[in-house]
Amino acid sequence: MSGRLWRRDWPDHASLRCAVSVTVPFQDADPTGVAWHGNYFRYYDAARVELLDRLGFGYRAMAEVGQLWPVVETQVRYLQPLPYGTTAQVSAQLVEWAYRMRLYYRITLPDGALANEAVTLQVPVDARTNQIVIGVPDHWRARVETLIAAGDGA
Repeated sequence: MSGRLWRRDWPDHASLRCAVSVTVPFQDADPTGVAWHGNYFRYYDAARVELLDRLGFGYRAMAEVGQLWPVVETQVRYLQPLPYGTTAQVSAQLVEWAYRMRLYYRITLPDGALANEAVTLQVPVDARTNQIVIGVPDHWRARVETLIAAGDGA
């Protein structure tokens, strides 16, 4: 991985990342014809939802165990604009999962240039009490560790 937000000590396993294609629609463009900066969060969400579903811990699965996972922190670097009509690749990678979820995102242009990178931090919250829960569900942590042990690393 590259980019200034990427940390060398984060795990880089193929089974912990995925990418989706996003075409910038007209309604996402600002008056200059490029994606308005706030819409990037929807693009990250598309990749995050796909990744978490693949890992077996999508938002429905979270709700089934009585948890909410709000985003509590983000870091974003805007490097190049995404013009209306551009089809970009948005990748999400899980880099932390024991007590909270940290995901790293990259948005690349059709020529492979890095247009944007971001990091989000999410914490588990009990859906009934709205109190932070310490740690992720054991079955989910075990699933992630099994995927890593299976040798899907990059």
